[in-house]
Amino acid sequence: MTFVALGFEHCVANTYFIPLGIFLKSTGAVAASGLDLTNLTWGNFVTVNLIPVTLGNIVGGALFVGMTYWFVYAKDNKQ
Repeated sequence: MTFVALGFEHCVANTYFIPLGIFLKSTGAVAASGLDLTNLTWGNFVTVNLIPVTLGNIVGGALFVGMTYWFVYAKDNKQ
C-alpha cells in the first residue's frame, strides 16, 4: 500500500486501484459521482489492463534492462 500511496504508476498500483474501484462500484458509493463505470468489470480488468501491462513489463524489462546489462557488462567480454 505504501507503493500506491507514494503515487507510483505500475501494474502493482493497478492491482490495488482497479479492484478498489470495482468493489466501490458494487456498493453504490460512487453512483452520485456521475461517472460511467459500465466498463469497470473484473473481465475488463484482466483482459484490458492486467494482461497487456504484465506483458509490456516483461518485454520492456527484457529488452531495456537486458540490453543495458549486455551493453555494460557482456559486450566487451570476449572469451
